[in-house]
Amino acid sequence: MLKLCLLVSEVGEVARPTRIAQLFATPGTVTCDEYLHFLVCAFTDPSPALEGWQPGNQVRYPLLFTLKYLLLKSAVLHQPISSLMEIFGAYKATGFVGDESEAEFIKAVGRHGRYESVGEDAGEDLRQARESLKVISQVSYLHLERLSLVVSLDPSAAISIVRELFPVSGTRAANREAELRRLANQFRVGKHGGFVDHSGTTTSEVIQSGFLEGDKVKKTHLVIERNGGLRKAFFDSNPSALCDVCALDTKATYPWAKRVLDLHHLLPLSSGIQVKKFSTTLDDLVPVCPSCHRAIHRFYDQWLHKEGLADFPNEVQARAVYSDLKAGFGGAIHV
Repeated sequence: MLKLCLLVSEVGEVARPTRIAQLFATPGTVTCDEYLHFLVCAFTDPSPALEGWQPGNQVRYPLLFTLKYLLLKSAVLHQPISSLMEIFGAYKATGFVGDESEAEFIKAVGRHGRYESVGEDAGEDLRQARESLKVISQVSYLHLERLSLVVSLDPSAAISIVRELFPVSGTRAANREAELRRLANQFRVGKHGGFVDHSGTTTSEVIQSGFLEGDKVKKTHLVIERNGGLRKAFFDSNPSALCDVCALDTKATYPWAKRVLDLHHLLPLSSGIQVKKFSTTLDDLVPVCPSCHRAIHRFYDQWLHKEGLADFPNEVQARAVYSDLKAGFGGAIHV
């Protein structure tokens, strides 16, 4: 698995971390989206992580195909949900490598209704395909709902991302381990969509579809946490209806609504530092109104841009930036 993720290669029968793994060792250097976008563009079928790979193999890019298919289907057909069977069937039926033009992909997604049966009739073991869906679903604007992937971007944002996705190419190395290192060495921080604010871009179709529980959330002002148990526990312990930033009393303003506050994670869940955090405590959260929630993430992005950073260097810094925002609320905040 670590080889498939381009994190490890063998040198003299000893596992060594690749350049990507070394970057991960420094918190705040690489964001989840940045790494996953690169992995999507670098992962090939066959993979040098598996037996049978040869330098002269004709390869395809199944993760790249999947992400482009999902994004363009959502943008062009306004259908953000695609099942595993549909994706698998489309990959099989089109024969696409993954580097086809936008126009070719749009033509293919227009036939999406035929792909479900192709996937069902294939009679193949879909275990690896399911695992691949789980990997891709960790991108901040995707989530896995049963055996389907859901895109939460508006059309312009989805198409913009498609136009930044290209296979990681170049002359292949002579053996599998060297090829793993060659691919990993092509990763460049900041080149594959780092700390991206997608707040406000969620499509109405996704909002209406509902969300399952998960360990990763969408960074939008509409649905910030999907763990209902966490939300209930927080508000059981903190029953106030006041926004932590603007002090809006949501109960007084919206007496017909039981709860309209979001839970803001002081260290955004899209941060690469979250890789080392496997749980969320109530102290990691603050209640904020939807408008402030959206503004907080805009403030984070502006601060990171000013500092020339792709991500927060640590949790302490993220909390400090949030405190600065609160201290400047109501006045002129310059970042």
